[in-house]
Amino acid sequence: MGIKKMKKFQILGLKSDLDLITEEIIKNSQMELLKNEKYNTRFKNDQIENSYKPYFNKLNKIMDSLKLDKKIKEFNFDQLNKLSLEELEDFIMPIQKKIKKLERITNKLDAEEERLNNLIKHVYVMRNIDIELQSLKTLSYVTLIFGSLSQERYKRLIENVTEVPVLVLKVNEDQERVWFFTFAKKDYEQKALDILNSVNFNRIELPDRVTEEPKNILSQSRHRLDKIKIIRAQIKLEFKKLKHRYQEQLLKYYKQSLIFNRITDVNNSFYGKSDYFFITTGWISEENEKEFKKLISNKYSQVLYSSQEVEDAEEEDPPTIIENPKWIKSFSSLVKLYGLPKYGEIDPSVFFALSYILLFGIMFGDLGQGLVLVLLGFAIYKNKIKFIKNQDISYILISLGSSSMLFGTFYGSLFGMEDLIPALVIRPMDNIMFWLGFTVMIGIFLLITSMIFNLFNSFKNKDYAEALFSDSGLSGLILYLFMLSNLAFYGLQNRLLIPVSITAVIVISLLLLIFFKEPLGNLLIGKKFSIDQKISEYLLESIFELFDTVLGYLSNTLSFLRVGAFTLNHAGLSMAVIILSQMMSNNAGSLLILIAGNIVIMVLEGVVVGIQILRLEFFEIFSKFYSGSGREFNPLSID
Repeated sequence: MGIKKMKKFQILGLKSDLDLITEEIIKNSQMELLKNEKYNTRFKNDQIENSYKPYFNKLNKIMDSLKLDKKIKEFNFDQLNKLSLEELEDFIMPIQKKIKKLERITNKLDAEEERLNNLIKHVYVMRNIDIELQSLKTLSYVTLIFGSLSQERYKRLIENVTEVPVLVLKVNEDQERVWFFTFAKKDYEQKALDILNSVNFNRIELPDRVTEEPKNILSQSRHRLDKIKIIRAQIKLEFKKLKHRYQEQLLKYYKQSLIFNRITDVNNSFYGKSDYFFITTGWISEENEKEFKKLISNKYSQVLYSSQEVEDAEEEDPPTIIENPKWIKSFSSLVKLYGLPKYGEIDPSVFFALSYILLFGIMFGDLGQGLVLVLLGFAIYKNKIKFIKNQDISYILISLGSSSMLFGTFYGSLFGMEDLIPALVIRPMDNIMFWLGFTVMIGIFLLITSMIFNLFNSFKNKDYAEALFSDSGLSGLILYLFMLSNLAFYGLQNRLLIPVSITAVIVISLLLLIFFKEPLGNLLIGKKFSIDQKISEYLLESIFELFDTVLGYLSNTLSFLRVGAFTLNHAGLSMAVIILSQMMSNNAGSLLILIAGNIVIMVLEGVVVGIQILRLEFFEIFSKFYSGSGREFNPLSID
């Protein structure tokens, strides 16, 4: 559980074994190869011609045209035969010709269908005119203009053309627009167009082929569209025949060309090559390496495999592989919103999951509403809710719902009603100040834990300056605990734990350690007590950072007041729903208000509480120890 230990490997072998080694790496599916590695000058990144790519692209297009599923669940590498490109060409060509012919016909049908639909759209508004349009279009002394206007603008046009030598003939209208013919003398055509355009006239050009009566044109166009549907059905049937006839062979050749194409691409991208040898470098997990190393030594006697452990994670930049149980993995997806753990860092997934579940239960404690979340989670887990496919959501809802039920039992809250079951521990609304103080104590515990994690990370990565002198390191932890203990003692005894003068000396000493983190860090690694920038800049920057540190301790701690505040808010909203339900005059209305109110609380407040906890986790806790700057493991695969 946590981050897997990685090793950097190198493989050296004869070029004759290159394809076989790439195949083994792809079959393993848990190895990442590195590009742009620097090898001996004898090894160059020579490109091999990929003869399989054009055929793979053609097969890919054929698979798309026939709507064949290209997702291949498993590959049997042992049954792969060397692919004959001549045989593949002979297989592809006739299928490709048939598909191209069918696609050409389909494209022509698309164009014709679009033309007919546009024609119907324009002619439909003239359907009540019993006259051949050709006779109107070929008038000797009169120009015909057809188009539409909005109802308002049409009325304005009619009012203004009474003294102009044009004739307006309405042919159709709806609630918004009017379609009409405008007749004007040939020598008055431009003047008529200017008048029409001044009211935003939408001119519709009638195609040259539109010559008959509108009713006949509509009938012929619809008949033609029906014929197009029949032809489309025949084309669809032809595609189905092709699919049925060639499906098995297509999948076989697609698999082979995919693998050989992928192997060639990998060989060109990740290997250094000399005249006789190849070399490659990558990352593999320690547990996976044992089996792969054994396979290479047993099967390929002329191939050398070597590996080494990570010495400098900063320089080598190994990828991160996280391995956690399923319910922890579901919360890992939320952790990744902040960033992936860096190799050598603590994986915060378990801590995040436990703290998130705890805080959600405290802020959203209700036995009934928690039960609804649990049932919803189980429904998703059993695939009863079809539109939610992500199983992570089910684990999250079950975990959060269980926590909500537990704290709801502590609070004695059932669907917001606090008079049905007894409170096993406390009713927050009856002990507000105690409850707010308690939630701050939880926050203090989480902040201290995050500082301890930072100590662990820093010592593990040998960053002693961060471990000893940072605001989240040992100096910061001691300062935080010292300030807390003095505040607590002052609250109980009305005096500081130790005299003011000694307190001041300790606080100032710890602040100075944090202030001089950089030069003190240089001393630890054997350098001089020096600053790598101008002293004035360092002093100004460090003073502001120190002020921010002290202010941060206070703000980070007080931020957890919102945990208690949301608990009280939840109880307050529930009380409001109950009061509204009691105001109803009948039981059915009261029940409806209770159900609707609880649904609103679960949806709205549930989302808000979830977001607030994320904010606390990311800004108050993760900022103390977690960089989230890791690199995701990218194993070589067939895809």
